Amino acid sequence: MDLNQVSYHYPQQPTLLNEISATIPVGHILSIIGPNGAGKSTLLKLMAGILQPSGGEVDLDGQPISSIPRKQLATKVAVVSQQNDIFDDMKVIDVVKTGRLAHHSLLATISDAEVAKYIQATHLTSLAQRPLSSLSGGQRQRVWLASALAQDPTYLLLDEPTTYLDIHYQAELMGILKQLNEQKHITIIMVIHDINQAFKISDVLWLVKRGEVVKVGKPEECYDRELLANIFETNIQIVDVPHYGKYIVEIPETQAES
Repeated sequence: MDLNQVSYHYPQQPTLLNEISATIPVGHILSIIGPNGAGKSTLLKLMAGILQPSGGEVDLDGQPISSIPRKQLATKVAVVSQQNDIFDDMKVIDVVKTGRLAHHSLLATISDAEVAKYIQATHLTSLAQRPLSSLSGGQRQRVWLASALAQDPTYLLLDEPTTYLDIHYQAELMGILKQLNEQKHITIIMVIHDINQAFKISDVLWLVKRGEVVKVGKPEECYDRELLANIFETNIQIVDVPHYGKYIVEIPETQAES
């Protein structure tokens, strides 16, 4: 997937993304990080074909993503959003089956056996027959992930996947994504709020500020205090934590001045 001079603005709004050109690293985990309002989620929606660029184009397999029929696109690109359709009365296994509609015409033609591997991969086997409404937030997030995986995509896009999850479910979800990438070689693209999670799980980072990709690099290339302070417009310190490694912290103005 390639972004060629991609720009975007919402109707009657200033330009949000400005002529971004970049290539998605196939088979890797890419995290997009930056301050609120930088255009991260909009960038993800453009890659998913949910939004169309105001200028330039997003290409997938050499053709504009806008020219690919929706059902065909769903076999290549899957999205896990912050907001999802409500399926509260459906069983987990049936929600996961909705992802297979990229390859079927009717939900009734999809067997339990066909989605078993996606349920297993997301640690949902014991929950498969429960209604979605009975699950915790972290469990539901795994259901949405399983449904996206059921599309058998080449690219898996996630918008703030750990939002609203406690530390246990955050770690569990990150572990599942890492395993999927390593075992299935799915290209994973995430917009993620937790900068330290992004640095730990990613192969490549895009640092975005005011609608531009300011830096593309491996995590070890982005542990730069001045760069991060400029991106997030705050005082940053990078510390070494035993048994963890480098950890990025924000220093309040009062402490930075003392």
